[in-house]
Amino acid sequence: MKKLLIVLLLFAMCACKDSDVVNDSAREKYSDMIVLLREHEGFAGSSELFDVTCDVAQIEGGYRYYVIIDNVKTAMYDVTAIAIEENVDYTGTMAANIGIFEETEYSLIPGQYNAQKGFVKGISISGTGSSSKPTLLLLVEWKNKDMSVTYREFIKIDMGGGSNE
Repeated sequence: MKKLLIVLLLFAMCACKDSDVVNDSAREKYSDMIVLLREHEGFAGSSELFDVTCDVAQIEGGYRYYVIIDNVKTAMYDVTAIAIEENVDYTGTMAANIGIFEETEYSLIPGQYNAQKGFVKGISISGTGSSSKPTLLLLVEWKNKDMSVTYREFIKIDMGGGSNE
């Protein structure tokens, strides 16, 4: 009985460490994506590979913005996306994101939709801010079918608060 208890305890400790590693990896990817957005120059105003639409709604104490990525023209596997407001510090606030902290992988493939298998028609992320017309910096990252190549698109979305570069 003692041996069984020790084995179960060791198993539980290993499981916690694996979870911590995954969480640390996700936090690192999240931070790295924010740094990439902050340091990137030459943002596009749109994408030729997918549509990006945005909306802002007033909420108590500020505004909520929504970024929708859909109508893909190429297969995109293991999609991650993050959007930040230009010139906003995200050290104490979570940026709008998808595919970073979830265990689910999202794939966008033209004409193929099966949510149970992770093939979605589009993805939506939302964040909060103080501006009704924010300028958002969006990073969309995905892989090819065999996961051997990673692609990135950097898009600047001006919702009326500034100008696109």
